[in-house]
This record gives sequence, C-alpha cells and structure tokens, in this order.
Amino acid sequence: MALPAPLQNFVDGPKMPKLVLGVVGVVVIAVVSYFFLISPVQARIEALVAKRTQVNDEVVKVRAQVAEIERYKREIDELEKRLALLKDRLPSDKETPTLYRAVSSAAEQSGLSVALFQPKAAVPKDVVSEIPITITASGTYHQLAKFFERVAGLPRVVNVNDFKMAGLGKSKDSMRADLTLATYMYRSAPPPPPAKPGAPAAKPSAALPSSGARS
Repeated sequence: MALPAPLQNFVDGPKMPKLVLGVVGVVVIAVVSYFFLISPVQARIEALVAKRTQVNDEVVKVRAQVAEIERYKREIDELEKRLALLKDRLPSDKETPTLYRAVSSAAEQSGLSVALFQPKAAVPKDVVSEIPITITASGTYHQLAKFFERVAGLPRVVNVNDFKMAGLGKSKDSMRADLTLATYMYRSAPPPPPAKPGAPAAKPSAALPSSGARS
C-alpha cells in the first residue's frame, strides 16, 4: 500500500527533519504523560507523605500525653500510699479516747503530777482535725523529758505545740509545766461551713473519758 505523496516525500527525505520530529514527539509524549499520569501520582504521594508526617506528630503528642498520664498515676499512687500511712498514724473518732488515756498514762508513768488534762474541741485543717490537749503538770526536768520521750514513742501522732515552765521553789529541779499538745484525726469530709450568729456551737468530736483525767 503506497503512502500519500507528502508522507512518502518525508520518509524518503533527509534524516534531520525526521530526527527533529521524533524528538518533538518524544517531548510531547513525555509532557502529556507527566500531566496526565505522573503529576497526579506525585501529588498523591506528596499528600500521603504530609499525612504521614501529621500522623507521626500526633503519635508523638499522644505518647507524650500517655507518659504524662502515667506519671500522674504514679504520683497519685505515691500520694495514696502516703495518705494510708498517715491515716494509720492518726486516730479515728472511736480511737481518740484511747489515745487520750495513753497520753495521760505517759505523764503518770514519767512521774509527773498531773493537775489538769483537758482535750479541747477539734479544729478542722485540710484533711485532718487538730485536737489540742492542755496539760498542767509538776515534776522534774528529767520526768518531763521522759514524758516527751514516751509521747514521741506513741503509735499515733502527738506534737508538742507549746509549753511553759516555772520553778515551784521546793527544789531547784521541781517545776510546773503548762503544755499544749496536739493530736490529729483524719477526716475525709470537707470542713463544715461557719456557724451562723446565734447558732448553737458544735460539740467536740471526742471527749476525754472520766477515767483518763485528774482534776
């Protein structure tokens, strides 16, 4: 089958025009392939790479948040353990009279002559209630030191908030001590609201049994 005359002349003609036309054809095919095939794929790849970067950033943030949550959990566990230890050293409402008797017994066993042993109303402070105990006793410095040692050895927390000493004149070692001790009772409830003017005062949370005090 014979080719058309223009096309036959082109085929039989010089090689340079055919080479130029071939190069142009290749360029056109490459451009068309890029815009219709390569460019969409490349755009998709770039979008996926950007999405992967975003996901990686989110994963890093989530891991940091998880690590922070784990740290908070460890701190909470540690605080709960400390709170449990604290509660073990604080008397409950039912155990408070027993503690009063232990403090009074410590004074007597130390040789102090107790003239006054007066627990006062509990004072709410955060998660504990502070219960002041006023003691007036007479004895020697050595006996007072033994009393402090016995109080420090009690399983429950008892602090010496204040004390005053004065000589009795009977001997150089004899003196009178006015002490203010404080024990603490754990309470999970928040402090009660202030009482309205004219409202009756709240009763103390615990009172000293009659067998544990001297008057």
